[in-house]
Amino acid sequence: MEHDSYERRLWIVAVGLLLIVASWPATARGEDRSPAPKGVQPREVTLENGLTILLVERHEQPTVACGLFFDVGGANDPQGKSGIAHLFEHMMFKGSMVIGTSDYKAERSYLDAQDKLRAKMNAEMDKMRLMKRRGGIDDVLDPKQWTPDYAAMKKQYDELVEAERTYIKKDEFSSLYTTNGGARLNAGTMEDATMYFVQLPANKLELFFWMESDRMVNGIMREFYVERDNVREERRLGVESTPTGKYNEAFDALFWQSHPYGVPVIGWASEVESITRDDVRDFYRIYYAPNNARMVLVGDFDSDKAVEMAKRYFGRLPRGIKEPPPVITEEPKPIAERRLHAEAETNPRVRMRYHTTAIGHTDEAALDVLAQLLSGKTGRLYKRLVTTEDAAIGEPRVNNQGRKYAGYFEVNVTVKEDRTPEEVEQFVLEELDKLRDGEITDHELQKVKNQVLATSVRRLRSNLGLMFQLGLYDTWYDWSYINEAPERMLKVTADDVRRVVKDYFDPKTRTVAIYRTKGGAPTEGEDPELAAILEKLSPQQRDRTKAMIKRIRESTDLDRLKPMLQMMEQGASSDQIPEEQKMMFEYVLKVLSARVAELEAADKESD
Repeated sequence: MEHDSYERRLWIVAVGLLLIVASWPATARGEDRSPAPKGVQPREVTLENGLTILLVERHEQPTVACGLFFDVGGANDPQGKSGIAHLFEHMMFKGSMVIGTSDYKAERSYLDAQDKLRAKMNAEMDKMRLMKRRGGIDDVLDPKQWTPDYAAMKKQYDELVEAERTYIKKDEFSSLYTTNGGARLNAGTMEDATMYFVQLPANKLELFFWMESDRMVNGIMREFYVERDNVREERRLGVESTPTGKYNEAFDALFWQSHPYGVPVIGWASEVESITRDDVRDFYRIYYAPNNARMVLVGDFDSDKAVEMAKRYFGRLPRGIKEPPPVITEEPKPIAERRLHAEAETNPRVRMRYHTTAIGHTDEAALDVLAQLLSGKTGRLYKRLVTTEDAAIGEPRVNNQGRKYAGYFEVNVTVKEDRTPEEVEQFVLEELDKLRDGEITDHELQKVKNQVLATSVRRLRSNLGLMFQLGLYDTWYDWSYINEAPERMLKVTADDVRRVVKDYFDPKTRTVAIYRTKGGAPTEGEDPELAAILEKLSPQQRDRTKAMIKRIRESTDLDRLKPMLQMMEQGASSDQIPEEQKMMFEYVLKVLSARVAELEAADKESD
């Protein structure tokens, strides 16, 4: 989901970024919606072990949006073990010593045997890495190039996994929630946070306390190496198989010279492959402690009773073995422009990015207003690039993203085929120059401030959305940001905007990506409906949509497609899906529904 900075941060995950539909918002049918107050003032409680709890009572609907937010993300991955935070998020759904097993004692013997065998396999993998460095093999992950010893151990390991599975109660953790009326159960890992969330009937709130405290204190690394392989496949499908996925990673790595934000949250393939169960256990002991977490509840509950349940279930958890180490690496100021040129099966495009500020910085509000001045069909870039020059397709995407430790300002434009990315780049620079030295009218500023006022009301209506915002803002900065950010933007002046353009938009600090279409203009086959939908999306959404549709049409896994279909059907009636994305959402839903029906019919025929 890509809006301007302010809108993006308000809804970045609040209504669906982390659902299987991947990055487009959806609201479940019947989700509670409450009148929006002018501001939010949650009750804040901290337990003796350091767990922070934020509670907002809203009694209009008998449901509660529940979330646990951990102050850890991809930026906290240990050096050489990128992707560990994301991998651990997957493991948290595998249950515990209590949930997900029919006999944990018996299962544990197979887990121990797997660990011992994996230690030998890792040693053999090190030998294969040496062979690769010497030119003996090309790819240590290719089974055809494995040594005989590694292949034999892998076969033995697979047998241990199958033996362990006789004790596993598959998906028991998730089913306990869903059979008790839970909805929207999911999780997500970002650069600076990991979150777990569910929406429950009000009379099932205690289930949340029991299950979440259990997996914090009794969680185990069940099916660890199988899930690690799944993450590698997720990377292949979500990054390596999309038209611009690898280039986007390269662009991030080019932009962030030293900061861990330059490392993908999903991890580099070679490093994910080296993560062991012991690595994850160490990570778990440090970062998944109550003193590194916050709980957020929004909905129909009694806060006094909720605090008592929190003390009873979470109060038993000890503080972490040590305080999580801070992220201390700072990005040095660039000394020269950086450029990436790429050819991909996508429309021509130009991306321009500048280093800006962390969330909460005193200049952030002015940068957010600047993004709004450039955005939308009434913004300066659309008027120049589309209306006047006829050089771009759709709305230019402008975003000021303040993260916990640093931030950036980006302009992303899809270029018409008869124009060049370099032409469009020059037009954008000229518009920035006008903002640096020229007039910014009262009308323009008032339009932005009207949007801020409208958004500050809309963003509080959904209990689930409010829960996300409180949890993420408190992890990144402070929950009060939900009230402060609009107030700061309303105070921004034209002089403030001109100043930040001068301070942050130095040509030497710019990173630019130029995309040209590989092998001619991309086509969408015989489907004009899809072509019309893609034209209205941002470049990233366009690539993700095409990749998602391709994966759906090629998939034969009904067990994965059917839950995805159910989630999308739940979100189909949402009024929180932006208008420009509804057609896309409906089209993907249609493709998914047809594929599920096709596979179900094939199953019946085979029976």
